[in-house]
Amino acid sequence: MTVARKAMYICSNPDCLRVTGYVTTKGKPRAIAQAAHIAAARGSGPRGKDLVRMPDGSPVSRGDEANALWLCMPCHGRIDADEEAFPTELLVAWKRDHEERVSGLVGLDLEQSLLRLAEVRLSHDHARDLLQWLDGHRFMYFEDSREFPDQVWKAVLELRWKISNLRGRVTDSESQFGVVLAAIDDAVHEFVVALSDIRVNEITVVSGYPEFERFSEALRILRIRILEVAAPLAHQEGFRFKRIPENAMPKSDGNAAEFRFQSTSGNKK
Repeated sequence: MTVARKAMYICSNPDCLRVTGYVTTKGKPRAIAQAAHIAAARGSGPRGKDLVRMPDGSPVSRGDEANALWLCMPCHGRIDADEEAFPTELLVAWKRDHEERVSGLVGLDLEQSLLRLAEVRLSHDHARDLLQWLDGHRFMYFEDSREFPDQVWKAVLELRWKISNLRGRVTDSESQFGVVLAAIDDAVHEFVVALSDIRVNEITVVSGYPEFERFSEALRILRIRILEVAAPLAHQEGFRFKRIPENAMPKSDGNAAEFRFQSTSGNKK
């Protein structure tokens, strides 16, 4: 089966990556997985009204290999039982990323392959941890006039420490998550530098006050730069922000499944 071979008989869910192929005592090849439809074969099925498209924009037929990804049976059941959590574009990204990932394992020994697959799972855990942290700190979504600059400063320094810690755990700095961490690290560094000559804890929170205006502008830029990489990461991870408003998100061209991260060079609020 083409779908299974392309996936190397490994579940395509990045949170799972279970090896699914085995051989019976009679020597017959079997698998604890299936080629799962991304958009259901029938309109009444999971994501049945959606269309999967090729990179050139042309629609994929329901029975085409491009409309299927290899999933173990528990993961197949999960994606079909919760369409909102597993939309079409997310599954398309799973398929694409998994096939690229396992192709990169060709020629590696077993230990190297297992380490790479393990890092994929860990990076998703770390990504969701970071997204939850951002969503739980109000400097990411409160109006500047309602903020206390010294508390924002403490939270940003906490974020700086968190990013540094996560970067130390990611061995592939060129991975998507590694690039996101680098981009946020750069944004935090520039925020700190922009306010380095101001006593942040003494800023008067009044519109028009020069130091407060500098603080507000630096914070605005920081939010934009963080969300430019955090919003696509959240989409990729199937994560939904509960506090950061939709209107704060950067504009999208509507093709999130084809997004590629680009390299860029406290107190809980």
